[in-house]
Amino acid sequence: MSSAAKSAAKRLMVFGGTGFVGSAIVEEAVRRGLAVTCVTRTGTPPGHILSQAWSANVDWLPGDALRPETYRDAMGTADAVVTSVGVLPLPSLTHEEVVRGNGDTNVVPARTAKELGVDRLVVVGASIPPFVPGVAFGVPGLFEAGYAKGKKMALDFARDEYVGSEKKRGAVVLQPGGVSGTRYANGRALPLWIAMSPVSRVLRAVPVNAIAELAPTPVGNVARAAVAAATEEKYAKGFEIVDNTRLLREFDE
Repeated sequence: MSSAAKSAAKRLMVFGGTGFVGSAIVEEAVRRGLAVTCVTRTGTPPGHILSQAWSANVDWLPGDALRPETYRDAMGTADAVVTSVGVLPLPSLTHEEVVRGNGDTNVVPARTAKELGVDRLVVVGASIPPFVPGVAFGVPGLFEAGYAKGKKMALDFARDEYVGSEKKRGAVVLQPGGVSGTRYANGRALPLWIAMSPVSRVLRAVPVNAIAELAPTPVGNVARAAVAAATEEKYAKGFEIVDNTRLLREFDE
């Protein structure tokens, strides 16, 4: 994209843009002609992203989501901020680390965006099945569900503080269930879609929303929804949740 085209395009800042879902959002935004800044710890994308042509049209900014001073100046010119940051509740992580990885790493950039007057916020959350221990709920005295707590922190901030009662800004929280696509781990491609796509087709065919809500969502659907929420006029003011069923039905190719 030429410098003149970049100056005329809507400006998007993305956190978590080197991850599975975040990188799909960045790619979709570039495809639609947005000027994208991606905040990463190193300021350099991993090899599997660097090898793709679209990555050359992204401004890769070294920064830390929990340290606003590392990205505040660049965020001041953004039209929308997308946070797609999260960690799984692995046994190696403490409860506090899981809460921070799913809550604070999304809330801190969102709070900074509000302070700077950014008009739009998009948060990639999660649809959490209520029956999964350690993720949806904890057991008093044994463990706490830091994953659900962190995701709720991000949602609550978007609704109650970023938008609030005045509704001068727009915030959308996406809540996909399992996300299908090709994930990369240590440079190796993991084609999750091979197993998840057939399951998704079966569950989506069931005419019961509670069952369809459990269907894995293609990563492209999440990406299209995120870019729509960041750019389309109908999301400009107020708070909205886009659940898994809507992601499947409204954002398919």
